[in-house]
Amino acid sequence: MSDLITIGKITKQQGNKGELRVLPLTDFPERFKYLESVLLVRGESTEKKEIEKVRFHKKFIIIKLAGVDNIGQAIAYRDYLLKIPVEQMVPLLEDQYYIFELLDYQVYLKEGELLGTVQDIKTTGGTDIFIITDGKKEYMIPAAREFITVKQDCQRIIVDPIPGLLDL
Repeated sequence: MSDLITIGKITKQQGNKGELRVLPLTDFPERFKYLESVLLVRGESTEKKEIEKVRFHKKFIIIKLAGVDNIGQAIAYRDYLLKIPVEQMVPLLEDQYYIFELLDYQVYLKEGELLGTVQDIKTTGGTDIFIITDGKKEYMIPAAREFITVKQDCQRIIVDPIPGLLDL
């Protein structure tokens, strides 16, 4: 399951003909138009389903899956996650990264001192924030090119914070 990524979550049925309302959990919701199938996952349950139809409605994606033809069948899929194999991820431009790729990277100050490890990345709608911890203290560093350099080959991030940022 670690070679799968989550791209959406079924929130409820849509209408009474088996359609499902999906909250997209991806920066690329248009990907749904090109998918032929998806893995539905909840707990230990995993089921592959073919996609028959996709349409967009407000902030949701409405999908029709093969074999889900009425409201009763659709309700059963509430809270399932939609996942795809990592190989189907949308390719990113140079110097762009998926959040899950940067988790657990070691973070060093420009001078070489280990600051900690990336525990989380908060998306803010503007500049993302790296949550870095050394086990004792938590640091919040803006993911701005002015402050950070990602070294993907050695799973490290080098930070050059402005004075006082680490004291917050």
